[in-house]
Amino acid sequence: MKIIIVDDDINFCESLSLDFNDDGFEVSYYNTVASFLKARPACHSLILDLRLGTETSTNFLADIRKVVGSETKIIMLTGYGSISTTVEAMKLGADDYLTKPIKYDVLKSKILDLPLSFKQDNDEALSLDQAEREHIEFVLNSCQGNITKASKILGIHRQSLQRKLKKYSPVK
Repeated sequence: MKIIIVDDDINFCESLSLDFNDDGFEVSYYNTVASFLKARPACHSLILDLRLGTETSTNFLADIRKVVGSETKIIMLTGYGSISTTVEAMKLGADDYLTKPIKYDVLKSKILDLPLSFKQDNDEALSLDQAEREHIEFVLNSCQGNITKASKILGIHRQSLQRKLKKYSPVK
């Protein structure tokens, strides 16, 4: 069974590849959607990271679905899970949507369509605070830490953003 991973985290790709190879799967990985689309490889399952650098892979999901066909299972992985991105990904052709960090056994079960015999930590929905924090961190990172620019993108006052950041900072 052929599995393809598209993720910009090379260590994650290599670690996951080793796990799948140990279980007899054939695995290859790409670090960008563009390199995957250019290669046009056939596979049984595609593991696709939601955020690849500054790109969001949902922007390419329709093209990806055309390349892999309807028989290929597309599993989206993200460290930035939210209801809106889950719904968007599913509408655009993803078959499943899981949050990182993810246990290898959970991912393998999803690929093999096996029922899980244990409760998954990953099935718990993100709280509103967690989703807000992850979104703020993503926007702030994309603005290279510029709070003024991030507050404009988020549509909130700079002081409100600073209060939220203070709330999220680790206690010293």
